[in-house]
Amino acid sequence: MTQPAALAVTAKLAWVTLDGVAQLVSRPRIRFDRESGQILSISLASEGDSATPEGELLHDLGHALLLPGMVNAHSHAFQRAIRGATHTLGPHSPSSFWSWRSAMYEVANTLDPEGVYAQTRACFAEMLTRGITCVGEFHYLHHAPDGTRYADPNELSRQVIRAADDVGLRLCLLEVYYARSGAQAKGPLPEQRRFCDGSTDAYLARVDELRALASPMLSVGVAPHSVRAVAADELARLAAHANAHGLPIHAHVSEQPLENQQCQAEHGRTPLQVFADAGCLAGPRAFTAVHAIHVTASDLELLRNQQVCACPTTEADLGDGIVPAAAWREHGATISLGSDSNAVIDLVQEARLLEMHERLRQQARLCLRDDQGRVAPVLLAAATTGGAQALGRPELGRLAVGSPFDALAIDLDHPTLRGVDGQLALDAVFLAGTAEPISQVWVAGRRRR
Repeated sequence: MTQPAALAVTAKLAWVTLDGVAQLVSRPRIRFDRESGQILSISLASEGDSATPEGELLHDLGHALLLPGMVNAHSHAFQRAIRGATHTLGPHSPSSFWSWRSAMYEVANTLDPEGVYAQTRACFAEMLTRGITCVGEFHYLHHAPDGTRYADPNELSRQVIRAADDVGLRLCLLEVYYARSGAQAKGPLPEQRRFCDGSTDAYLARVDELRALASPMLSVGVAPHSVRAVAADELARLAAHANAHGLPIHAHVSEQPLENQQCQAEHGRTPLQVFADAGCLAGPRAFTAVHAIHVTASDLELLRNQQVCACPTTEADLGDGIVPAAAWREHGATISLGSDSNAVIDLVQEARLLEMHERLRQQARLCLRDDQGRVAPVLLAAATTGGAQALGRPELGRLAVGSPFDALAIDLDHPTLRGVDGQLALDAVFLAGTAEPISQVWVAGRRRR
């Protein structure tokens, strides 16, 4: 029997982009190419219209809200291995970001290639069940624990790619450059050796090898870890290479006050100003500042038309502080979301905390609202199109003609949503819910959950 060339999905409600406007519609029919998964058309049908064109297979998701697949812009998948292990006082007391980091290093240095694969696969599989269809993996486990290169210098990167392939998740591999333990240091600490390539030449050679593997399911970006881990002259070379090849650039920025203090002592500038002076903000792809918590007025101006990736559950867990989301939006930055340490994998929770933290800061409600006074569409955008833009994949994060059918279905009969007016379901999910009601997930037109 010949397989139909096109498939179609319909549901009670969907958040789709029609004529460039994202909107909630009733009973859409989304047709996509069976082979590529690309959306061919989006049409609206009445409740009673069940006619299906010849040669087309229709999936009716029933009483569901269909949303674009979410895009996780910042993940350290291997850190899932320490879930639950750093939440009591122990040998690294007093507990702080810096003592947590020491505990994380200990676990990182126990993982061989198969261990990296196993932890990453488990992490990515959990992401998929939570409606994440693309992840930006900020990957810095590169070599053996003592710094020795594997026979294939990209051995551990290939394990991350393998994990994403096995799960069916889109991957933007954000290859991290790491060179030193801190400001003005000559090199890494012993526990950081496996993060380091030894030179920008060696690092860029690895990046170029990985770029050759690019596909609709895999892309690559450049990720100088932070100003404390990368010298200014190295930053400039990384930026030039990324800009020349149109690669996204991601970096940890101003996560901790001590980071800012050390940067001022070394450079006489804020971390973001150092990145800007190195050319990181001058490329064809928007620069993504991960965290960007402890920032100045001049920093806010620097990131106009750039990206900020907030990771509220990790930032709260580590006592980092609160991302000034309203201020970033006022200054034109696009906000994306990340699961970061993966102690919690739920971009719905990340989105809700973005708004709730701002409410606590302002002691007010409905802080991150759009022109119509609604918050939920802003939070949904952070979890979808914001992440897609950060990863240099603007076709993702939306249900629109020409985009791939990457989608998730919210079960409107789930106990947390039962009885909620369908027109309010988006608000109920993003302001009073979690990813728990997600019942189906599609990537490239294929059902993965």
